[in-house]
Amino acid sequence: MGKFSKLFKGELKKILSGIGIFFMSTFLILTLTIAPKFFNPIRQPNISSASLISTLDVIKSYQSFIEEKSNYTNQISDIETVYQDLIDNNTNFKQNLINISTDIFNLRKNLNNLIATGTNTQKSKCISDLIDKLTEYTTTYNEYLNSHYLPLILVTEELDFNINFDIETLDKILNKSGDKNTDDFYIEINDALENYGSAYNLLIYSDKINNLIYSNESLNDILQNFKDKNNEYKTEKLNTIEEIYNEALLDNNYNISSTNTKNIVNEEYNYLSVDYNYINILENSLKLEISKNYSDAELSSYLKFEDFNSYKINEYYSKYVFLYNNNFKDSDFSNVFSFNSSSSTSSKTFDYMYFTLELSSFLIILFTVIIGASIVSKEYTEGTMKLLLIRPFSRNKIIYAKILTTLFFGLIFVLITAIVSLITGCILFQGITLTESVLLVINSSITLVVPIWIEFLIYIFTLIIKIWIYALIAIAISVIFKSNILSVCLSAGIYILNLLITFISQGANWLKYNIFSYLDLFKYFGGSFQLNSIANQNLNTLLTSSVFSGTSILMPIIVISTLAIILNTLIFTIFKNRDLN
Repeated sequence: MGKFSKLFKGELKKILSGIGIFFMSTFLILTLTIAPKFFNPIRQPNISSASLISTLDVIKSYQSFIEEKSNYTNQISDIETVYQDLIDNNTNFKQNLINISTDIFNLRKNLNNLIATGTNTQKSKCISDLIDKLTEYTTTYNEYLNSHYLPLILVTEELDFNINFDIETLDKILNKSGDKNTDDFYIEINDALENYGSAYNLLIYSDKINNLIYSNESLNDILQNFKDKNNEYKTEKLNTIEEIYNEALLDNNYNISSTNTKNIVNEEYNYLSVDYNYINILENSLKLEISKNYSDAELSSYLKFEDFNSYKINEYYSKYVFLYNNNFKDSDFSNVFSFNSSSSTSSKTFDYMYFTLELSSFLIILFTVIIGASIVSKEYTEGTMKLLLIRPFSRNKIIYAKILTTLFFGLIFVLITAIVSLITGCILFQGITLTESVLLVINSSITLVVPIWIEFLIYIFTLIIKIWIYALIAIAISVIFKSNILSVCLSAGIYILNLLITFISQGANWLKYNIFSYLDLFKYFGGSFQLNSIANQNLNTLLTSSVFSGTSILMPIIVISTLAIILNTLIFTIFKNRDLN
């Protein structure tokens, strides 16, 4: 242990005596100095209509509550009706459109026959029926595509354009001005339809539409599991609200009391939160159920599903199920840290600390990478490797000391940044609160309530893991290439290039094939889908990324573990067997 300690201290002295540590410290100080200037997060709102509840007095608060209660009741009625309609009428939406387009095609053929043998009355009736069927097709198609909670059919953007174009064209032809009682008019209409062939096109387009599939039993189970579950709790809250309100009607001083107003507002939020959570459960359940037969990649190619992310939807669903089952409201917990949004309705010290560490992480990782890239190759370049290896140290201990030293400097800069941002945050936000609770949604399915300081420690741990992997990559390159300049340029280039690719691609789905996208574990603890400040959007895109569709925390764990094994094996094997020439 004494020999290893000497190695470790020796490596520390080498780095501390270099000019690089001075530049890194300078840049980090500059970053910490300007961080407050860039810190401008969005404040998380209360539940949907919380801001609409009056806080002037008890009576006004009750009146606004009744209005919001009615709004929620209507929303619940709407989505429950959608559920029930889907359960009662498990419709083949695609087949419905095919049937209507088939009728249009047959009417078109019938009109062609009537041109030669039919009367003007029959021709006029056929055209009228065509217009009615076109109207029916347009209405049905738009109803399926623009349904309130989720499109019921899968249509590509190109197909949607063609369908609408052909409908408009048919409609213009059939409504062409002129004397509709002459044979010439009917012949002209028929020729136009025959030449254009749009009635046949509609039939082809309808057949290319895909149908969303769902289970009646699953939708019914969702309603049975959650509908009316919290009625007893709501009744209790409503009774308390009405008692406070009735007291206020009898006593004006009671009405304008800030304490009574605060009490009734709190009970009103508790009541509305039950409905708010229930609505979110139904909305997200419907999305999960109705799209479960398709992968996110398949859905992303269809109109109005471009940003569909099953991980995100499942995360929301898990969150609101937890709140609903335990009669919590959204504001009872802070949100998970997010680069551009605060964890609650006001910014806190921990929000600032997270922001500053994320902002500084670029410099910390870059400096760690540069240390790792030069810690071996520099010995070869300067010719000091032979002097090191003739000393009574095993090669394994030498390389282990270099790995530990590299990671040590990364940890030190993380610690310094955390301490400085803690002090600055306490000054900016009047201290620090350790008692706040955060609702984590791990891997989009496991809900866990933890103190906010525990969440911050989880973030620090995941940041250290990211630094560790980048350090190993840099050291591996340093071991492979004897040229110090080449090792540093290659290692730093890989890190910077990855950031640029992530920034330019704006979260494109193909990034899931980039192993560096899986080095950030913290995003799998929730919070990847919080609101983003427009002012810091570019920084957010550069430094953080959301969870990709169709992935889970298992994937980054496998990637990180595999990289760690491969890189350590590579480093120790090559260094142990490398000659000194």
